[in-house]
Amino acid sequence: MTTQDSLVDDDSARFEVVGRGLTVYESTEPIVGRAKWLDSPDDVISFVESGEDVSDVIVIARGGTTTFLAMALNAGVRGVLTLQGAPESHLGILSREYGIPCIMSVAFDRGVRTARAETVPADGVLLSMNVSSRPEGVVSVEHGAPVDDSPVEDTGGPAMSAEQMAQIQALLANFQAEVPHGSEGDAIMQTRLTTNVLDLDDPAHDHDLSTEEVNDILRYLAWNEWDALAARATEGESGLIPRQEYEAMGILDSWFQHPRWLELIEQRVGRDGVEQIGARARTEVGTKINLLHNWACAAAASFGRGIALEVGLHDYDYKAGLVTDAMSSARRLYKGLWGSGPMFSSMRNYRAPVLDPSWVERFETDRMPLDDASARSTFQRFNGALELLGFLVHFDNRLGLGDSGPYPTADGGFVIVRDLFVNEPAYEWSATTAGLPYAVTIAMFFAPEGGLETKVVDLSTLFTEPANYLPFVTGVAVYAREKFDTPMEELRTLSLSDMTSLRDQAESASEALYKYIASMTQEEKILAGAVVYASGFLMPFARAAGMFDELVADHGMMSLDPVTRECYDTIISGVATELIPRLFLTGSWANEVPPHSGDTVVTADNEFEILHAIRVRGFASADQIASTTGLRPEDITPVLDAADAAGHVKQRTGRIVGARLTPTGRARHLLIGRTQVSDDQRQALTSSYDAFLVPNRAFKTLTTRWQTEKQLDATTTELTTIHATATSVLADASRVDARFGRYEPRLTSAFDRFRNGDTDALAKPLSESYHDVWMELHEDMLVTLGRERTNDDE
Repeated sequence: MTTQDSLVDDDSARFEVVGRGLTVYESTEPIVGRAKWLDSPDDVISFVESGEDVSDVIVIARGGTTTFLAMALNAGVRGVLTLQGAPESHLGILSREYGIPCIMSVAFDRGVRTARAETVPADGVLLSMNVSSRPEGVVSVEHGAPVDDSPVEDTGGPAMSAEQMAQIQALLANFQAEVPHGSEGDAIMQTRLTTNVLDLDDPAHDHDLSTEEVNDILRYLAWNEWDALAARATEGESGLIPRQEYEAMGILDSWFQHPRWLELIEQRVGRDGVEQIGARARTEVGTKINLLHNWACAAAASFGRGIALEVGLHDYDYKAGLVTDAMSSARRLYKGLWGSGPMFSSMRNYRAPVLDPSWVERFETDRMPLDDASARSTFQRFNGALELLGFLVHFDNRLGLGDSGPYPTADGGFVIVRDLFVNEPAYEWSATTAGLPYAVTIAMFFAPEGGLETKVVDLSTLFTEPANYLPFVTGVAVYAREKFDTPMEELRTLSLSDMTSLRDQAESASEALYKYIASMTQEEKILAGAVVYASGFLMPFARAAGMFDELVADHGMMSLDPVTRECYDTIISGVATELIPRLFLTGSWANEVPPHSGDTVVTADNEFEILHAIRVRGFASADQIASTTGLRPEDITPVLDAADAAGHVKQRTGRIVGARLTPTGRARHLLIGRTQVSDDQRQALTSSYDAFLVPNRAFKTLTTRWQTEKQLDATTTELTTIHATATSVLADASRVDARFGRYEPRLTSAFDRFRNGDTDALAKPLSESYHDVWMELHEDMLVTLGRERTNDDE
């Protein structure tokens, strides 16, 4: 007999209220279980693999994200409590799908302390969850449970004031504190439009969009994203995947890469071809050509531009025209997807019946009733396990899920169609999902007058009222699409026994993938997640255009733009955890497009030369920058001060004076530098660099031998030959970029000092020695060419 069985009829006086939070979905069923705090992925793995029956355990976790508790959800825990998060978060969605009661953002007023001084019930004590109403859920603990009432050490972290909390609640309730959620908010936002750009029937918009039209879309999108994601912005941290960090990296990368990829796709297939790609959403199931990916094409690049502006990578006008180009392509995709009518599902009363009506006939033919508890349980566990795996494969984001509908049925009911993407071969971890189909499609039937209200947001996600829609499902039709390009006539129809077998495979794959991700470093997780986001948004359109492999090989798909990569340390320093929720809540990411677009970054006089000198040297004083650039120190200092104020450099004073680039400064330097060298110049400099590697190897050998032998005459003779070769190389390089001409007199000066008896002039560090200047030259060539140092460069 489980704990639950023994306590169903027990007197509620055995428990006392210990915390309150947000109910994910209502249930009148009594929920009692043993408490278990899970603090890390290792805790989750050990908990599931302990061999104990976990069906009577209520797990407690810190954040409101899905993947941290993936193995625990599959194991069938009794309930879930979190210290952070909202019912609209991914964990809220999945607990609903599993039918696992969940209360989020619980504030416990007593209990024991975690390693981070949070208060939670002690492991093993009995808990009772009351989720009979929304929004508030209540957690009670058995009398006599352990309590740690010792003083909590002040961590020094800034506490949020009541005024700040009130501001956040106001931003959650209304967009920019004035426009509400839902159809009422949509109506207000539509009155603010100045064009008909969101009307796909308007023939006047079958062209590249104007600045005014793009800004109309951006203004609406800012509210639209807030409407769908504002509550999720408060979900807190993940114990497995640092999602806010990778989201910031991925969205930033979308700005630097999406417009180029969309342009290449449109060049290949034409404008009509882009529309035809979008139209595949109407004729295919198990496809990522869906609402979410269309929405990302419209929003992600502009959101990334907002992040770039926030961290000071470039000015407001830089490449602003790319927003117009990308939005024009996105609108063509929407035209293909809908055919006619308004552009967003929020403008369609949150109804998204994308598929051709003929699909409903097919679903009716293959419909399986859920008349008994066994069939319903089989479907529910299958749905939950595969949806969870889809989230995990896509690093805890919605790219693994696509809902559409409702589709009316002949009996007055309706169908909701869900695509779950559980085996994406483009990702390196796909070995853990080998043998599973690319996608599974579930058509869920609902009876007429069932009392269920549905809402499909533009991110391809279903929300319902009541929140738990599963009891309302009367039947299902389920299909497997083996590969992303499997023809529709080759879909495999799944029976209940097929679902059981596939669920077992999915749960095994989830466990293997969970352990794979848990073994990754934090940096590996963030970079992988960023690629899933940025490249994953456009992957289905690249595949449909027959260009995926080409974009991967030649145009950076499935990797991060170098400017994005340079921002890594800035993003993980706390910027993401502050920036992403703020931009979600305020909509301030949606910077309008100016009437003019600049092809180059607006810079201060000599800014590139100064940043480049610091980048090449690593750390440099104004005098050293002057030596490298030929600029006067008095012209350098104001630029350094401005760059310091902008967060691009960090200056040091005192005994050691100088400046180094911050991560954002390195990214800005790289971005500015993209227009400094043309393709022809790069090719010529590559030839000079290849020629430089010959004396470079000889010089490396010479300096090594000098350290042990100190043979002045022999070294001087050999250095004379090396210097002559290097001078010839520099002459060629300086004809391409005059900057390289400044190295020759510096090398010659050090050489003269050495052969005149100053032996320190050969290799003494930080003395403008020959070795100092040589290493600076070598680094300059690598940085200019955008090359990473390898064994071939030594």
